Amino acid sequence: MANKYRYRRGPQVSSRIKKNGTGAIEQGDMVEIIQSTGKCTPVSASANADDLIGIAMDASPTTDATDKEIRVLEIGHGTIFEMIVASATQVYGQPYVIGGAQTLVKKTVTDLQSTATNVVAVCAEALTTAGTSVLVRFLPGLYQKDIALS
Repeated sequence: MANKYRYRRGPQVSSRIKKNGTGAIEQGDMVEIIQSTGKCTPVSASANADDLIGIAMDASPTTDATDKEIRVLEIGHGTIFEMIVASATQVYGQPYVIGGAQTLVKKTVTDLQSTATNVVAVCAEALTTAGTSVLVRFLPGLYQKDIALS
């Protein structure tokens, strides 16, 4: 994926987070946190949904140091991002899961709160003509989830 400025509108809550290893992070990548190290890395699959924290606002090529900090816009604050999807029309509220290569994939669910759906975002504006990008609002990320009771 090439660097892409994905922020469109809404609150900007950002954090500076060190990247994990020497892998590349592109501007616009969805990133997850590795909780044992507190470092971020690009997501690669729907299974990464539990640790999704935001969208990279800075790029960091493989040549950067392991502990290079990047700015990440946190998700879950009503912020709107433009993300890549398969070419199709999109309806308001359509849920999406993380697909490969930093894309979102439509997910049919009857209840967003059901366990194991891995839904990370919903369509924020309908797209009546088929296109490969859509405006989405991400659901709360790792650090905005409800506190679990023990």
